[in-house]
Amino acid sequence: MMKMNYNDVTKLMEIQYLKGRLDELYKGYVPNHTSTDNRIVDTRISKYENKLQSLDEIAFYLYQVEKENVRFSKHKSKSEMKSLLQEILVNLPNSVDEELESKIQRQINKL
Repeated sequence: MMKMNYNDVTKLMEIQYLKGRLDELYKGYVPNHTSTDNRIVDTRISKYENKLQSLDEIAFYLYQVEKENVRFSKHKSKSEMKSLLQEILVNLPNSVDEELESKIQRQINKL
C-alpha cells in the first residue's frame, strides 16, 4: 500500500476543489451570451482552468476529456430523444388532442 504524504493529499484536495468550482461555473455558463455576468464567469472559468493546468497537467487533461465525454453523451441522448418524439408525432392517430401534439412539437424544437 502506497502512503501519501501531506503534500500529495493537499494537491489532490486542491485538484478536487478546482474541478468542483469548474463544474459549478459551467452549469451556469452560456457560451456566446453577451451579458456582463457571463463574461465574468468566462474569465473565472479561465482562471480555474489555468490553475488546474499549472497544478497538474494530467488532471487538467483528464478533466477536459471528462467534460467532452459528458457533452457528447448529452448530445447523443438529445438526438435519440428528438428522434423518438418525431416518431411518436408521425404515428399519432388523427384524433389526438392538439394540445398534446403541440407539447410534443415544442419539446422537439427545444432539443
